Parts: sequence; C-alpha cells; structure tokens
Amino acid sequence: MTPYLLLAALAWAVASRGGTSLRDLVVVLGLLVVALIAGRAWPRRGVVLWAAFAALLCWLVIVGLLRTGWTLETVRVPLLVVIAALIALVVGRMGARERDTLVTGLIIVGCLQSMIALGELAMTLSTELSLSPRAGALLGSANGLGMLLVVTSVLTAREADRHGGWLPVAALLLQAVALLATSSRTAILIASVLLIGYIAAHAGWKRALLGAAGFAAAAAVVVWRTAGGQHEDRPDLWGEALRRIADQPLLGEGPAPAPFTPAVPGARITTYAHNEILQWGVEYGVVGVGLGLLVVILALRSTRRQIGGDLWLRFAALALLSSGLTDFTLRITALALTAAALTALAVTRHGPTTLDAGHLPMSGGSIGGTRPAFSHIPAVPDNSGRTGRSPDETTG
Repeated sequence: MTPYLLLAALAWAVASRGGTSLRDLVVVLGLLVVALIAGRAWPRRGVVLWAAFAALLCWLVIVGLLRTGWTLETVRVPLLVVIAALIALVVGRMGARERDTLVTGLIIVGCLQSMIALGELAMTLSTELSLSPRAGALLGSANGLGMLLVVTSVLTAREADRHGGWLPVAALLLQAVALLATSSRTAILIASVLLIGYIAAHAGWKRALLGAAGFAAAAAVVVWRTAGGQHEDRPDLWGEALRRIADQPLLGEGPAPAPFTPAVPGARITTYAHNEILQWGVEYGVVGVGLGLLVVILALRSTRRQIGGDLWLRFAALALLSSGLTDFTLRITALALTAAALTALAVTRHGPTTLDAGHLPMSGGSIGGTRPAFSHIPAVPDNSGRTGRSPDETTG
C-alpha cells in the first residue's frame, strides 16, 4: 500500500502544476503521513540525527517568522524538509516488491507526462509557429519536466537492462523525444553526460550509433536554445547571491528575499539564485546551510552499511539533485518528492518483507542458490512424534 500512497502524492503534485500551493503541500504531507502509519515506518534510534533535524526545522521556521511573518514562503522550505524526511522513513521500510512498484510507478508517470507534453507541443505548433516552443505538460515548468524525464528515463533504461523487451525501449524513446521537446538545457546536458557514460560502459555498435544520434539531437537543441535565447544571467545571479550572503552571513535575508538585479536591461526579474545552496545561504544564512549539511551527513552515516549496489538508482538520484545547482527545480514539490524517494532508494536496502508460503526468501548454500533461508533451522520432534521445526526458532 505504501508505494501507491507515495505515487498518489506524486501524481497530485504533478497534476497541480508542481504542487507548490499551500493546499497541495498539505495534501501531499497528509498522504505521506498515512503512508508512514500504514508502513509502520517509525523513526529508529538516532538521537543526534533527530536532534539536528529538529534544530534545522526550528531555525528555518524562526528565521522565516523573524523576517517575513506567517506567509507561504515561510513554511514552504520547512514543509519540503518534512516531506523529504517522511519519504526517507517510508522508503527505508519498503520491501523489494514495494520498491519495484514505486520505480514502475515513476516510469509510468514519466511516460504519461511525455505523451501530454508532446500533445501540448503539437497543439502549440498547430495554432502558432513559435521560434522557441517548450513543453511543460501538467507540471507547468519546462525545466522541471525535463529533469523529471531524465530520471524516469534512467529508471526505464534500468528496466530495459534488467529485463529486456520492446516495451521499455519504446518507453525510453518516448521520454527522450519529450525531453528534447522541453528544450531544457540543464536537463539535456545532464542526460547527454549519462548517455555518454552508458555508451562507454556498454560495448556494441548499435548502442553506440543510437547514442550518437541522441547526442547529436541534444547538441542541436542546446545550440538552438543558446543562440536564440537571452543573456545567460546565472553567473550574475550567483555573484550577487555571494555578496548578499557576505552582507548577512548568519541569519540571511529570510525566505522572501528582495529581487536580484537584472543582468541586462529587459532581463527577467527573479528572487531565486538558481543554485539551491546559495539560495539557502541568502535566505537562512550560513547557520541554515550548516545545519542542512549536518542533517544530510548524519542521515547518510546512518545508512552507510545499507547502501546497495544499484548504480542506476544512484545516477538517477544524483542527476536530479545536481539540477538544483543551476535551477530551482528542487523547490517544486513534485521534484523534491521524487528526489527524496530516489535518494532513499539509492542509499538503503529493502526492508523486511511479508512472507507467505509461496515466496520464501532464498539464500546460497545449495545447488543454484535456491535453498529456502529457513532451511538451516534444526528439526525437532513435536508432541505427535513427527519431526517439525521448533516454534520458538521459526518465529524468532
């Protein structure tokens, strides 16, 4: 049940144009609380981690109240932090089947958004010939959709590599075309890096030819966007963000900072530095950044013995997290939720699963490694004189 609740939260956030309103944040948070209760994913012992987490939340709320009072921006980041923590707890308790269900659901979301995006693009081009058409689908953000499709494409490639068949390949091609339709340079560049790594790790002229075609298409879209676009203002935003942090290094400006100075006349006006770390520094100061990094380090240390070897999940999580260094995608509820779920999947092994008579866990030690895991329990006579398993040992 828990993966379906997580997918329901993601579907709500995507369908409500990212889930950025207070109503959508509350709905997502409510679904995650139900998933926490249904999965019995209670916090484990970790006094230092949860004390640091509580200190981080208090700092985020207090700074917001001191600077801006009770507004949506005051509670947005604290709620996103709570959402990420709930997802980490729920995913950490999922069994293998539940984790596979979650991954499959993410792929389905990516495919549905791809079809909507391509339909949207076709309608736009049929009504007016735009020089820079960009598809955002239900998410409402072309850059956000691009990053969502990058990670779902990685998960689809994972399924194609594990199981083969034409369906994952068709889904992968659909998402690749939709990714190009978003014209998101950040997403396309990250996807190109992953594509080059995949080609380098998998020999074969067919894969190389297909990868070269995809890379050429990606390069063409990036060049076209860059040539027809406005002045690239991210370096200017980053420089001004550093100056603002230097002016108020401890407390920051609060969660509703003043707009950044336009780099050139007529440039867009934004209050976001397009770098999540710098934005935290502007809003919550060095103290907020330090507490956030401390919580992340402690959380990773608590799972260092559980980290699995699924490189696909690691690359998917890393791709989405890295997009926060050049854009505001991690402030979109749908993408923050996805990033937290993928990171939890990547750094934790599956939790205990419910056993039934037809699906006993297997372990090595017999021919083909198919001996049931409970076969080591010694046989003892029961009251009727027959041989059976000790009740104490089988239930322990």
